[in-house]
Amino acid sequence: MTGRPFLGAISGLFLGLFVALDLQQFGVRPLDSFGVFGLPLIGLILGAAFGMWAPLGRR
Repeated sequence: MTGRPFLGAISGLFLGLFVALDLQQFGVRPLDSFGVFGLPLIGLILGAAFGMWAPLGRR
């Protein structure tokens, strides 16, 4: 396996959490169940996928 899926998942989780809280603070989206759990979960999954796809690691 190439890349770093665990690092990508953690980064995606923090990015999704930041986006959810940022949208709530600027009044774009209310803080509901999707905003709190959905965006960080999507970030976690996409971060892990991009982490596995990334051309990093030993060759």
